[in-house]
Order: sequence, then C-alpha cells, then structure tokens
Amino acid sequence: MIISLDNKKVKELCKLHQKKYRKDLFLITDGSLIEKAKETDHLELLVYTGEKPFEFENSLEVSKEVLDKISKDPYVSYLGVSRMIKENDDYGDRIMILDQLQDPLNIGRIMEAALLFGFDSIILSENCADIYNEKCLNNCKDGIYELKIAHKELIKEIQELKKKGYAVFATGLRNNTRELHEVKPQKKMAIIMGNEGSGVRSELMDIADDIVKIDMCNIDSLNVSMASAIIMYHFRSVQ
Repeated sequence: MIISLDNKKVKELCKLHQKKYRKDLFLITDGSLIEKAKETDHLELLVYTGEKPFEFENSLEVSKEVLDKISKDPYVSYLGVSRMIKENDDYGDRIMILDQLQDPLNIGRIMEAALLFGFDSIILSENCADIYNEKCLNNCKDGIYELKIAHKELIKEIQELKKKGYAVFATGLRNNTRELHEVKPQKKMAIIMGNEGSGVRSELMDIADDIVKIDMCNIDSLNVSMASAIIMYHFRSVQ
C-alpha cells in the first residue's frame, strides 16, 4: 500500500488532472464510468483505499490521504485510470456538432442527452473544451465510451456530411430562421450548436441546410446544453 504523498507514482497520477500531461491516459472518479471503462477494456489502473470495489488485475492500494490527493475529491474511495478513446468518424444517423464550446460541463451534459435521445455521434471543433476534464466526465454518463466522438475542422466536415446525405441544421437567429416545431426530423441529421457566448459561427450557418431556433416564452436564450437536449428530443426519431 502506498502511504507517501511524495511517491513518484502518486505524483504522476496527480498530473493527469492537467491536459498538458495527458498523453494516452486520463482519470475517472465517477463509479459508474469506471465500471464502463472496465467493461469496454479501457481501464488501465484501479486505485483504491479500504475495501477493493471489484476485482481488477492492475490495482493499486493507497492510503485515504493519498487517494484524496490524487482524486481531489474526499468523497471517493476509488478511482480509475483509463486509456483515451479511439476517435471514430464512422458516424450514425444522428450527429451533434459542437462549435467552440468552452465549458466542459456543457459538453458532458450534451453527451448525456445524446445517450438519452438516440444521438450516436459527437463532432467537436478542434478548439472545444477538453472532453477529458472531470466536469465533462462526471456529467457525460457513459457517453465518453458509448458515443462516436471525433475532433474535426468543421467547415470541411460539414461539407462532407452533406455529400453523404445528411441534413445539416445550425442553431441561431437570421432572417430565414425557422421555429423548431416547423422542422421535421430527417433520416440522417446533424445539428450544429455554438459557443456559449457567440453562438454558431456565421461561416457554418452559411453552409447549413437550414437555421432553427427554439420557440420560447419570457426568455430569449437558453444554456447550450439545455437547448441541445430540447433539440435532440425533438429530432429523436423520424416522424
């Protein structure tokens, strides 16, 4: 059992909280996500204190003080070290495209909603927030392992999607914007959601097939994760 806070392995694991030190591995503190990492053969190391939560060959017992230092969460009794996912651009019929989102919490919640409403793929612009940030991981349910995820240059990727028969919808306000209830689901769809402050970039709106907005009362904007959930619910199946 490791009890020293200055142990070399402990220091290496602590660094995984920072994006610049992650090469192939990242930390998970959510119990259900650790189980999913094990189920999908992504779990590299189980770190625990007290009773071992489940059998795993590559396990490391540490003191409570050491676990608290690694996890930065005094309420967890074990954590996982996972291999990063292999990005997958073999998309399904329902895609969420995230343009320059800066809050990893929003990305995590969008992943969760995608699982709930049958969207199978997430495409992120290259400058989106880190999907391995704990705020994203703790809110994505199993999305990091269940969804097809890829980082792409969006203009080129949207053009490719349209060639493959996807209807691409951007969210935003223009003269030709349509209310969400006016738009029927298509067999193959991609929805562009934009930055928390500035929305979808105009150059992406220009190449979208249509611009849509959520009809609302009393307020004129929604958090991007809430708006994404509403839109995914609307387009959850072909009518």
